[in-house]
Amino acid sequence: MNDIVLITADSVRYDYIEEMEFLSGYQTQSGTTVGHYTRPSLAGLLSSQYQATMKSAVTGPTIPEVMSNAGYTTIGLAPSPQLDEVFNFNQGFDKYENFVDAGNRGSNRREILGQFDILRKVYHRFFPPHAKMSDLPTDKAVVEQAVEQFNEASGPRFMWVHLMGSHRPYGRGENAISRSLDRKALFSPSSLKDSEHQEITSAYEDALSRVDTVVEDLLMGLDGDPTFIFTSDHGDEFGEEGYYYHQPQRRRTADKLVTVPIVSNDVSLTGDRCSLLDIGPMLANQAGTDPPEEWNGIDIRSESRSYTLTIAPWHNTASLRLATDDYTVTSTDGRVSMTESGADIHVEKNEQAEEVQERLQDLGYVE
Repeated sequence: MNDIVLITADSVRYDYIEEMEFLSGYQTQSGTTVGHYTRPSLAGLLSSQYQATMKSAVTGPTIPEVMSNAGYTTIGLAPSPQLDEVFNFNQGFDKYENFVDAGNRGSNRREILGQFDILRKVYHRFFPPHAKMSDLPTDKAVVEQAVEQFNEASGPRFMWVHLMGSHRPYGRGENAISRSLDRKALFSPSSLKDSEHQEITSAYEDALSRVDTVVEDLLMGLDGDPTFIFTSDHGDEFGEEGYYYHQPQRRRTADKLVTVPIVSNDVSLTGDRCSLLDIGPMLANQAGTDPPEEWNGIDIRSESRSYTLTIAPWHNTASLRLATDDYTVTSTDGRVSMTESGADIHVEKNEQAEEVQERLQDLGYVE
């Protein structure tokens, strides 16, 4: 059985994949995210189930559980409070590192107050993403640890690595967009000058190039010749419909947010339509095991996907985006529920530990 590596990088749009020269040398296909920001999207990916996205938490059986049952050593490195163990992202991993320190404390009251725009502006002034990202390890540090753990593990090995270098503000120090420009794009996008728009997109392109280099370092440092798949949790908006970045509280499912690249060196990607839910079945078959019946994804190498569904949950409400070859239907800000195996599943607000709450606030997901 071949080693398998799944790499996800934050906020990578499909139409910007050419900025990642190393990855552009491999087979690339567009994919549709199952969620609109990190937690519901990657919960859906690792679970290959819509209910994980609805709940914004991982639901078994997970990809690492399936790999573990097939005899794989499973390793996960995910430096984001969105991917904390409290949301079950460690489920099925022999080793899981989230890099989230339990230092600062937060409160649910802030999250409620953060729904008001004026309070979000006040919060952003004192806690911009520049300071927030500085507490996370660099992609280089994450990759160094990933290479060490992978090479020390007994085979066959499955490893998932999430990279944050492409997340707004698209760099650290001088590489990042300025705090004032970030604030302007977030709260007054219509007032941006063409030169300021270009400054943002150029910083984004540079961030993708740096992530590309880190992915190359990761793959070159691993023992053997593993099969790998690269994708992203979501994209970002740059004013195409009046908004910048990804703002989970808006529950948007715009094309630029939900269309991401899927890249592989060994898995044959076929078909015109692919959901991130489909990565699980592809990897399971690659490992020589059957995908669980509970999974909603399909192996698009042998089956054809007729539609993709993106769910954008936030505080008991969700938007939906259903796309086929002929049409796209979007339902915005509705009360959404689903029935699976006789059980009703609703969009929920997750309760999390106070230290996790604080880190989510630091990245701008909770305020």
